Formats: sequence, structure tokens, C-alpha cells
Amino acid sequence: MTSFDDLVAQFWILGAIGRLADQDLLHRAADPDDEMSALSQQLLIDTGWLLTDPVRPSAGLLAAPPPGVPTSALSGYVREQIARIGRFAAGSPPGWNEHDRDRIRWRGRASGLIAQGIIERCCPDVLQRATGFLDVGTGAAGIAVRLCRASPGLRAVGLEISPAALDVARIDVAEAGLADRIEIRDQSVAELTDVEAYDLAWLPQQFIPRGELLEALPRVLRSLRPDGALVMALATEDDLPNLVSGGGTLPAAEAVELLEQAGFHTISVHDMTVVGRR
Repeated sequence: MTSFDDLVAQFWILGAIGRLADQDLLHRAADPDDEMSALSQQLLIDTGWLLTDPVRPSAGLLAAPPPGVPTSALSGYVREQIARIGRFAAGSPPGWNEHDRDRIRWRGRASGLIAQGIIERCCPDVLQRATGFLDVGTGAAGIAVRLCRASPGLRAVGLEISPAALDVARIDVAEAGLADRIEIRDQSVAELTDVEAYDLAWLPQQFIPRGELLEALPRVLRSLRPDGALVMALATEDDLPNLVSGGGTLPAAEAVELLEQAGFHTISVHDMTVVGRR
């Protein structure tokens, strides 16, 4: 077997993880008559991703999803990663170019879990009193939906420019029964004109091109009420996945400088997140 064959084998392992997660077969043995699932499990057992007696994920597999995302959701995560690699290999330009609605919906739900945890850690006081929330790059509106379900007095605006994501967001918001509390706008954050409309804003820097980010920060500041907070998730590692997402990477120290230049104060850094107050 060549080194390249080894590399291809890694993709089959990744595919097996996604397939078995989708079939709920990471925590129980496959039917012996289901040869493909049984062989997929054996592949993961042989490579240390599954344990036996009983069949269950290894510690490495349990730690594989993004924080807060259960292993049962690994299928969507795997499909998303393989699709991104495929677009990258085909020469697609940087940017979030997802068109598959199932993957958009998965990303939204995963983002809701992740962002809620980050916000609760970084500025719980603002989240507790917030009545207005700005969700930049809302995607499938997973973050807005999750926060509005947790806080009955919260209203949200989600900004998105992807037609596919806008369609999914509007459908999911309606199905969640939150169309009267969540507005989905076909709008770039660089064109935001709201003034003192929100207590809390979420901005994922890794998806926002640098020029758009520089335009956006003063606008987000104006959109916040006094002592409102911007929570900006950063791509701080110089790796290909972050670069492919379209926003490039931004070290925490530089992010603090950008927020200061835009007029934010009481700026703090929490791992890969920077928080600024108006």
C-alpha cells in the first residue's frame, strides 16, 4: 500500500463514521446481515475509533465533534467536511459556498449549540437581560432559534446573503413557531443601518471577508444599545479550513485592536472569542 492509498483510507474511515452515525450504529452492533454496516464498524474497530463489548465510540471519537455537538450529529459534520474539501480540491474560491440544504440545516443546529455555550460563558449578564439579538451570517438561523427558545422575551434579526441559507432559515424559523420574533434579512452586515436596536450581537469572523469586517464593526457598534455586547468568534489558527471559510485568520491581539478602533470598550478575550462592549 502506498502513502497515497493510506491517505484515501483515511477518507473511508471518515465516511464510515458519518454513515454509522446516521444509522445510529456508533453505540450498538450492526445486524450481521447488513454487511456494509458490519464492515464499516469493523473498519472503525480496527483503527481504534470504535470499542467493543459493547460497541461504543472511543474517547477520540467522542471528542471529534465541535464542543456541545453530540456524536449522533457526526453524520452532518462529516458530510460538511467532505463537501468543503471537495470544493477546495476543485479550485473553488474562499467563502462559505454551501448549497445543500441538509448540510446548511446541520450547520445551523450545531452552531446554535456552540454559540449559546460561548455567549453564556463570555457575557451571561447581557444574555440574561437582552431583548434584541443580532445574528450576523445567520445561516439556517440555528443560533437565533436556540436563543429565542431559551429567552421568551428575546427578539432577533438574522443577516444572511446566501440564497440557499436564507430559504432554509425562513423555513426553519416558521416551523419553530418563531416567525413573529425572528426576522431573516437578505443583507450584508457591511450594509447594516440599525441604531441602538440590539443588546447582543454575534459575529463569526471566520466567515466575514476582511474588508467587509472593517466596514461592519462600526455599524455593529451603532446597532448596539448602551452596554450592549458584540461576541466575535475568531479563526486564530493559520490553517486551510479557516482560510477556505472566507474570512481568513485573525489573531486575538489584532481583533482587540480592530474593536478598539471601531469604538468598543471593556474588550476581553476568551479562548478563540473576543467580546467588546458599547
